[in-house]
Amino acid sequence: MMTNNDLAQKRTHWEFITLGCMFIGYMGFILSRTVLAVASPEMLKDPNLGLNAASYGDIAAWGMAGMITGKLLTGVIADWLGGRRVFLVALSITALLTVTFSWGTSATILASINFLLLFAMAASWPSMASIISVWYPSTKYGRVWGMISTSSRLGASISMILLGTLLTVFSWQNVFRTAGFISFCVVVCISFYLKANPKDVGLPALEDQSVPEGSDRQDEPNIEQKAPHFLDDKNPAEALWAFARSGRFWLICSSLMCTTILMDFILFLPLYLTSFEGVSSAQAGSWASAFPIGCLLALLGGGFIYDRVSRKGRVGLLGGLLGATCGCVAALWCLKGLPMIPDSFKFPLAVVILFFYGLTLAPAYYLPASIFSNEFGGKHCALLVGLVDVAGYSASMLYLIAGGRMVINWGWQSMIQLFLVIAVSATLITIWFAFEDYRRFKPPVGKVTV
Repeated sequence: MMTNNDLAQKRTHWEFITLGCMFIGYMGFILSRTVLAVASPEMLKDPNLGLNAASYGDIAAWGMAGMITGKLLTGVIADWLGGRRVFLVALSITALLTVTFSWGTSATILASINFLLLFAMAASWPSMASIISVWYPSTKYGRVWGMISTSSRLGASISMILLGTLLTVFSWQNVFRTAGFISFCVVVCISFYLKANPKDVGLPALEDQSVPEGSDRQDEPNIEQKAPHFLDDKNPAEALWAFARSGRFWLICSSLMCTTILMDFILFLPLYLTSFEGVSSAQAGSWASAFPIGCLLALLGGGFIYDRVSRKGRVGLLGGLLGATCGCVAALWCLKGLPMIPDSFKFPLAVVILFFYGLTLAPAYYLPASIFSNEFGGKHCALLVGLVDVAGYSASMLYLIAGGRMVINWGWQSMIQLFLVIAVSATLITIWFAFEDYRRFKPPVGKVTV
């Protein structure tokens, strides 16, 4: 019979394996999503497609519509069928549709394929929320989500460099085929190691650790048994009503609407960088990786820091990060708005600014919403994370439809000015959410809020 120490070591071993599978698998999702942005400059040059910035924005927007539709459905499906099954099936479909993209011959066909591709990809985050809820205690949510978010940005960084390099020797069609093949190989590899729950490897069900209601920190466990959750005995309809009654739910949705728009600038980045003098499509695709590299470095330790900072401290942490994001957006506007900056310096400076833009934005985009969904959603966490993502992607879809037309009619500066307004809004709303989250765990005597 295994001792407690042996069980702890085995659990830690399988927690790392599970995290590794989600990490690599999500990189496969990101590879398939990134290829459209990297290939976009060459696609716009293809006379057989007849695309411009507006029609490209429409293609990307239809993808967001697919993402929104998928988020509405896949959260419930992941809670019902289990995270592992949904994660693997979704990645397989995503890989297949990435290859199918290479046969698109018009904006309508490409938009339809992108809708289906992001519909499948929508299942990735809710399914991982479901996996995390059965494999990890709540005291590890920050670092686990931080590592998974790191995989997103590492995947985007590697994808942009790799696909940008491939674009110098391959057609845009073959770049899509290569990305799809790699993603399918990832599915095959992780399917042998990703397990649905601890019982599949001979471990007991997860023992969580509860936190006293009035505690400002989550680092000190109180008891060994899994803490009861107020949604444990609720069905999905009742859970939806609980979400709708929560002020924090609406605040995190509003916050994510703003930060998703700021993050999805990555879909236009290669096109934006080609607007600088002497920058080729392949160079733009590769140097656009500065943004996800900044995100990656921020997230490497961001989850650990987020877990260790008190809820009160998160108010200042998130406010400071997004305040710095506002500074980066203002710097991008000045870059093209001030004539005294020599043209030869503008592109290198843009790359540096984009690095810090990602560095300051990523933690506020990835961590609060994901951790809130696991904590507040309980067994319905996949449903909640899907609903929160719907809000973010709905805003992004509207931005993508308008963004390409703004560039055509008024130039890139108009888009950057819009970003500045959104960045300021994101800062104020996120500070409000973090403060309310702090108040929720430090409630007035005799009063508990949701």
